[in-house]
Amino acid sequence: MSAKSTATRTDSTLRVRALAVLATVAAGALIWLVAGSLLDIDLRVPDGPGSTTTTELVLPAVLIGTAVVSLLGWALLALLEKVAAGRARAVWTGVAVLVLVVSLFAPLFGAGLSGGNRATLVLLHLTVGAILVPAFRRGSAPA
Repeated sequence: MSAKSTATRTDSTLRVRALAVLATVAAGALIWLVAGSLLDIDLRVPDGPGSTTTTELVLPAVLIGTAVVSLLGWALLALLEKVAAGRARAVWTGVAVLVLVVSLFAPLFGAGLSGGNRATLVLLHLTVGAILVPAFRRGSAPA
């Protein structure tokens, strides 16, 4: 592969991943706005594992949370591409799907959440995963 095609691929991968991070933040904001403002759902999150109390889910927490999770996923993939180049995509995908499944435990099993609140949180988690996994995999070399 020539230096020019490698640079183009790197630039393209960087652009796709950066846009994916922005898309997760925008999607999270949109879900929060629709659920809270249009559907009048009182968005809350469990205070911790096994807790029966909840805390209000505010927009900045959604924005920061989706950005941080997205950037951590990107950082993990970049690290794997350096240390395990041939298997980076497969390993990262497995870890990403596992993190997504584990992240669903709080909204699915947390106490004190309404049905609408629970559905909104699940939708938020699944949307972030549905954006990040394919976008981040796109520029990564297959095993």
